[in-house]
Amino acid sequence: MAAEKDELYEPEAPITMKESASLHPNNLSVWSENGTIHYAVASKGLLNIVIGKSGGTMQRSMEGKQCSHARPLIQAKYVHLSGTLYLVLCTFQGIQIYSAVDQRQILFHPLMTDSVKPGEEQSEVFAQGVCGVFNDMIAVGLSSGRILIFKKDGGTFIKADTLQGHSNPICDIRQSNKKLFTSDDNGCILVWRHQGDTWDLTKTFEGAGSPCSTLCVYEDYVIGGFGSGHIRIFDHVEGLLAGEITAHARWINAIDVTASGIMISVSEDSLLHLWDLNKATEDFAVTGYDMRDILVFRKKP
Repeated sequence: MAAEKDELYEPEAPITMKESASLHPNNLSVWSENGTIHYAVASKGLLNIVIGKSGGTMQRSMEGKQCSHARPLIQAKYVHLSGTLYLVLCTFQGIQIYSAVDQRQILFHPLMTDSVKPGEEQSEVFAQGVCGVFNDMIAVGLSSGRILIFKKDGGTFIKADTLQGHSNPICDIRQSNKKLFTSDDNGCILVWRHQGDTWDLTKTFEGAGSPCSTLCVYEDYVIGGFGSGHIRIFDHVEGLLAGEITAHARWINAIDVTASGIMISVSEDSLLHLWDLNKATEDFAVTGYDMRDILVFRKKP
């Protein structure tokens, strides 16, 4: 059931960024800790960084390695591992991992862009889809459908594994408990389980041609937002479609769900919907294509 926003939330003053947001799925990453909120939004070849504290906000920007207006930054994601906050950038050139505190580059993993012969591994065009895994790994999706797993090794990261199960470009990645959830450009959602040192593919939810651009996980359900405007809710334990919502008129750019059960969906139809899964509320933030503002909504007292 959709929640009535006016009864639950009131907007705060917008947080204005240096540059407007690019039209990419999942193009707002937020991390909150000890009263400080970090926002990251991709804008063509630049990354807008806003750090909010009780005394105000601090603006930063950084350039993705070899990024430009013609070859823009695709996605940025905050990842918190073992007490350290990292910033992962996905680009057409490769995967970049930075320290979020001082913007020091820790890893640059170039993509395999050379042409290949029949029977060889497919070349990579871009990286998309980022997720922290447990306390020591980062998963990143590729245009070939592969997922790279990077593991912390001292002060850097090493490539520890490659997951292969998708036949189309990866759109989004989420993690819950011992499971990893991945979606692709054909609408397929895969469920992986980590056992020992290996990843096993345990469930496959077939797609129908419309990209599953964004994922979230709530309890026993993995929820996908699709280019068709649909939201589909799958029971990842039983392997069943539990529900479908004709949520938007156009492509869904992002969905998320709070710990208390409020699901938020945003779309190219310019609408934001709240779906009350548990009749509880939390604060949330959104931004939009060609906007320089981050809009924060607080729960009414």
